[in-house]
Amino acid sequence: MTQHVGTHRAPPSPGGHVRGRRFAMVFLPSMLALGLLTAGVATGAVPVALAMEGRQTLKFTAARFDAEARGALPSFVQNRDGSRQPVVVLQLSDITIAGACVSTAVDTPLGSYVLRAVTDDSAPIVVGDAQIAIESLDGVGAAGQQILLNRSETAPDGTPVDTSTGGVPVTAGGLALDISATARWATVNQLTLSGLRLQVGQDQPECL
Repeated sequence: MTQHVGTHRAPPSPGGHVRGRRFAMVFLPSMLALGLLTAGVATGAVPVALAMEGRQTLKFTAARFDAEARGALPSFVQNRDGSRQPVVVLQLSDITIAGACVSTAVDTPLGSYVLRAVTDDSAPIVVGDAQIAIESLDGVGAAGQQILLNRSETAPDGTPVDTSTGGVPVTAGGLALDISATARWATVNQLTLSGLRLQVGQDQPECL
């Protein structure tokens, strides 16, 4: 008589299922949002509105950053309990970012993961205008090889030429920012994005 021997696998522990579900609840919404954003704008200039709220910690570098600062205006956000929270709304327009890297660390039940997005110098990010409502800045670190305010162009004799259209032109090369802030909302319009590479993992380095 031939005896058949089967292999029995113990069912996974309930704890593993719980950790997996918690990980998915924390991690997958961020991945889905990034995927939809990339799919929606990768083919051209598509108006996009983004919303975010809460404390954000980002590391950002760019080979070149050009924009026109429109102002930082005081405003208010109404909380759910009816109270009003003062914020400062930073306004930027005509934004071009080449060689960008943005990263943030996300704590999950399975450990800390780094989300890192990178673009090439040859495929710059272009934004028509952006606004962000900042409740507080908990920490800002900045560095740049060259930062120019309202000096993006000069006459043949070296005299600066005012090229602004109501704001202050900002040009930065080799820009590096480490920002920890509490943001209440943000909007990004007329976004053109292509060639974005998204990397996720516990072994991924942050941009700074």
